[in-house]
Amino acid sequence: MTRPIVPPHLPAPSLLLVDDDPMPRETLSTLLSAEGFQVVTASTGEEAEGKLKAEQPPFDLVITDLVMPGKTGMDVLKCALNRNPSCTVLVLTGFGSVREATEAMELGAFDFVTKPMQIDQFRNTLRRLMERRTLTHERDELRDKVKALTERAERLETTLGRMEILANQMAPTSGPARPDALADLERLAALKSKGLLSDEEFEQGKKNLLARWLA
Repeated sequence: MTRPIVPPHLPAPSLLLVDDDPMPRETLSTLLSAEGFQVVTASTGEEAEGKLKAEQPPFDLVITDLVMPGKTGMDVLKCALNRNPSCTVLVLTGFGSVREATEAMELGAFDFVTKPMQIDQFRNTLRRLMERRTLTHERDELRDKVKALTERAERLETTLGRMEILANQMAPTSGPARPDALADLERLAALKSKGLLSDEEFEQGKKNLLARWLA
């Protein structure tokens, strides 16, 4: 038996399936649910845009027919990426609309599948789509970590800068006490930045140092 594309131990990715034809919509919805996706369907581009704007958190994936009356798959693609730039969008198209599908990819679609589709080919595309989603999540997590580390470093630099000013004002201008004072302040700031000192403990330690320097 073929294993589902989304392993059972992982949370089901939220997926919006958009197709104005009820037969392929129902067939694909059943297939995608069996593969481990949490599927929401829409029968028009207008309905899809409404669900995209209302979904919280945003959909992870969107599969949309390209040619539909009213709002087209191109409109759905733009709305999905505007709502969630990390969303992965797959477009479905007939053989006569390959040019439009290529344009959709230029706008940010992951890939396109021609109809009538081959199920094995479609499943392979879904596997690649999930690999892309995993890489996107890893990229976003790394960006968040880098941002957090940068902000933490900036806070530490600010704290050390204030400590140095304070030490210059309170410590003797010469002799061994001055470097000792700065070293003590730097140690306090480092402990606080690592989460080993609470704000209250940090402030109390600073007061103790000031009292010692003024004694």
